Amino acid sequence: MESTAFPKDAESVKLLAKAKELFANGDHIKALEIIEDMILVNKEENNIQFLHTEQGYMLTKLSEKAENLDVDFAFMLGAVGCFSEYEKLSLLCAHGFHTLAHHIGSVMYYKKCLKKAKQCLSVSNPNEDSGSSVNQMGLRRKTLMNETDKDLETLIKNSVTAIAVSKIGKLKGLQEEDFEPEVLRSKSSSEPLKNEFKGLRSFWLGLDVKVKRDFMKVSIAKLISFVKGVHHRPGRDALKQILDSAREDRKWTFWMCRTKCLKKFSSAEECKKHLEQEHAADFKPLKEEDRIKRIGKDWVRKILVGGWEPVDTAAAVEMIRYRLADVKAFSYKHGWSKEWPLAADDERSKLLKEIKNLLVMFCDLRILPCSVRDCMMSYPVRHLGKLEVSEQSLIDSHLGETPQSICFLECHELNQIIDFLKCIRYERDDGKDIVCRAVDSILGSTRVKEKIDFDPQFSFLLLDRRLLKTSNVQFDDEGTINVFDPNVHFAKAPAQGDDIISWLTDYNSVDKTFPRPIREHNLDIWVAVLRAVQFTCRTLETKYAKKVQVLDYFSALTVVEYLCMSEDERRKNLQEDQWNSYASLLCDICEKIDPEYFLTTKLFVCAVRDVLEEASDLTFDFPDFEDCLNLICERKSLGDDIVLKSISFLKTLTNTKIMLIESKILLVDNSRISLLNNLTRLSSFDNRTYILQLLKPFLLNEIVNMESKAKSDAAEADLLLEEEKKSQSKKKKDKSKKRTSTSMSSPLYKTGEHKPSSNLEPESTSPSLRKVEEDSMEPDDTLSSERGRLEISSNTVNQDKVMPREDSQSDHLESALGEAATRYNSALDMTLKALLKIQILKEDLMQPFQDHPEEHVPPALRNFFTAFVSDVINNEGVYSCLLSDLLAS
Repeated sequence: MESTAFPKDAESVKLLAKAKELFANGDHIKALEIIEDMILVNKEENNIQFLHTEQGYMLTKLSEKAENLDVDFAFMLGAVGCFSEYEKLSLLCAHGFHTLAHHIGSVMYYKKCLKKAKQCLSVSNPNEDSGSSVNQMGLRRKTLMNETDKDLETLIKNSVTAIAVSKIGKLKGLQEEDFEPEVLRSKSSSEPLKNEFKGLRSFWLGLDVKVKRDFMKVSIAKLISFVKGVHHRPGRDALKQILDSAREDRKWTFWMCRTKCLKKFSSAEECKKHLEQEHAADFKPLKEEDRIKRIGKDWVRKILVGGWEPVDTAAAVEMIRYRLADVKAFSYKHGWSKEWPLAADDERSKLLKEIKNLLVMFCDLRILPCSVRDCMMSYPVRHLGKLEVSEQSLIDSHLGETPQSICFLECHELNQIIDFLKCIRYERDDGKDIVCRAVDSILGSTRVKEKIDFDPQFSFLLLDRRLLKTSNVQFDDEGTINVFDPNVHFAKAPAQGDDIISWLTDYNSVDKTFPRPIREHNLDIWVAVLRAVQFTCRTLETKYAKKVQVLDYFSALTVVEYLCMSEDERRKNLQEDQWNSYASLLCDICEKIDPEYFLTTKLFVCAVRDVLEEASDLTFDFPDFEDCLNLICERKSLGDDIVLKSISFLKTLTNTKIMLIESKILLVDNSRISLLNNLTRLSSFDNRTYILQLLKPFLLNEIVNMESKAKSDAAEADLLLEEEKKSQSKKKKDKSKKRTSTSMSSPLYKTGEHKPSSNLEPESTSPSLRKVEEDSMEPDDTLSSERGRLEISSNTVNQDKVMPREDSQSDHLESALGEAATRYNSALDMTLKALLKIQILKEDLMQPFQDHPEEHVPPALRNFFTAFVSDVINNEGVYSCLLSDLLAS
């Protein structure tokens, strides 16, 4: 293979060297960016082969490093797209095709590999004689060429073998071998939640519903302040641009061309149109009439809904000939009339159903050109014409507008249509579905599920209210921004579970390269798919050129037929012995062709040779003009009937080839459209991938601060409660001493009927000891103990009312009520702890509090039961905090 051209200007040399260095150091994104910019700037230049070579090399290396087989294939397809632009890169291209073919077991790519390898082998340099230093250099080059030839011969042998095997059974590629299917898992699904976040779940479950709903309203001012504290200027600027774009466009998603032009689009269609017009992502002939057209929706509907039942042709013809007015009045629905007489013909019915199934499949695949429809519709015209039904009668009967006319045909004609339809290729093993899977795998990590909206003043971000219930929501690829009143939007949002904590701590769903330039996102696979699209467009160009060549051949056949008809006219004025045979006439004309105009008349000579040789296929070239003339002259004596029959056969064959080429063009265009759709998907960007990287740490910080404050408040409340208990205990002891001193002088206390109240006061027990005792109680013991305490408390109060005291009556009453309140608090504490040990109560509480718990019980009691059901109440400090809330309520 000849060496590729290299840049000559200093700037290009410098840029190419920098790209190579970046790629060698692992920065393939920046390297591809430089190469792509150079290609775009110099696209009008002819000498940029070196750029496509270098880009193809980079994509090949990325293919080798890819861990995902689908991504591997996509990179290699892009590399082939680079190499296929130049004939001098045929060896690299042949290897690329062989890799693709082996990857998916594609006969198409094996055939392309075979063609390229043969083409490359045919231009090998001739051997040189030895004997001088120049010839010695030739020997070294010859050695290299011999190695290349062996390489090419190996590719040819492998391709021929694979193509032969494919005729016996389906080829098996790497994609179909026994590999474990790749399962994309987020780290959060396979790794336990980090210990430092476990407490957040308990805290979130204990929060009031209103607090949870308010948490979903994110102050933009606070978010900006947070970002200023953790990001440098580029990050702050990026956030400002994202928020400004959201206000202006009311969408998080947009599309951006990844080439140097960096144009931004608001819809996928705009982006697609730009790629087609500016970056060679489409190919269409210049003239509208030369473009292949698919059948329209109207005809597709007619094909799909028709009954396709055989018509009684003889009876129908009678109706057309003698009752045309009635036939004209037939009613049609979607091109089909139920008023035609039907025939009980199972064989025709079976053939018609087969035709329908093939046509429906072609319609679904969008590969049915108008030329195929027109060809099929010509069969009824010829058939009914033989039965003396004029074309005008067919028009009047509406049979020229509906596929129902095919139901008039006999079995042999239906079989001809089936044989032709079965020649249409409806599959193309080019791997477009694999590229689609590769794009899915890459975009899967950046697709966003969560909707993010705004309040009317754009001062708050409103998180997806579904997160209050579950983090497993559907993807929101639209990215539309809505404006809601936060109070209305979150008013009835159910708050269940703790999935939002999993969402906050899952960093696999956010972009970790903020604020990387948008162009760098997916640039490597984007370039590969762009080259694949352009490669497919060149295939389209080749197919259209092939169609033009066949059309020119058909024109040459028409000229041959015209010459024969002209001879018939000439014979009318001549004696039979003066007639020229058709073969002799054509031979004489070919001999008169000036070699100077050989290129312009080549197809005519080919057509004449094919006609006289009764060829079974078309030929478009021949190695030597003189040899071709000799072959023609050898057939000068061929009979006229044979010549006319050969012309008719070749014209039919040519028409068939044109229709098949058109269907192939539509098939290739489907691949182009599929690849272009994937390229457009790769061009999209969702600003939420950036903003979520800022939101999640901010919200996590907010909820951690909330938890810390709650713990601090709970600890402070516990401390105050303990101090209050100690203070009350001290007061009661002082009052008890005073009552005791009074009772010593009172005759009532001499009876000894009552024990000192201090022995019955639970607050006299130390907190630590009391906790041990309470935790060790069984439910029955606890409840009976509480009943005893309450009875004693009541008796003590009653006795205090009748006992003589030195203090005033109001002081005695205040003291009694305080003691009763303290005992009530203690009793409630013991009762609740007893309830916590009743398992069946927990099971009964599970169901009523699943939906809208705020509608059933007061907040403090609801929080208590929620913590009980979820086992959060067992966490340190939670019970004390909940008990304080209950007592306060």
